[in-house]
Amino acid sequence: MIFCAKNEDGIPTWQLVLKGKKTVTRRLKPMPIGKEFAIQPGRGKKAVARGKVISCWESKIFRDIAYEVLGLRNKYSPEISEKFHQREAVKEGFESIEGLLSWFFDKGININDTYRIEFEVIEKGE
Repeated sequence: MIFCAKNEDGIPTWQLVLKGKKTVTRRLKPMPIGKEFAIQPGRGKKAVARGKVISCWESKIFRDIAYEVLGLRNKYSPEISEKFHQREAVKEGFESIEGLLSWFFDKGININDTYRIEFEVIEKGE
């Protein structure tokens, strides 16, 4: 899997993955749970680590289920919602939800059309 994007501070996402600061990625296609993959800093570049998919959800479904668990379905709480979105942004390697959403907006991608893939690094320095 290629991690060549940068967060709002200009830090390449592959570096954030290696530091354990990025544990979620959103992609247009799903990946099976348990699938192992190479972590590459660019297309055709040598892998810097290997990862393994822990979970994969349609982003919209994940958000809806999380809202249900947090009790946001029937009683909207801006404070809880903000904390949830901030936590998701940090898992993506961004400082803020605004930074994450701006990245998708700039790429012309609706975040609701993506899959939320949580992963772990299983081997560094390939």
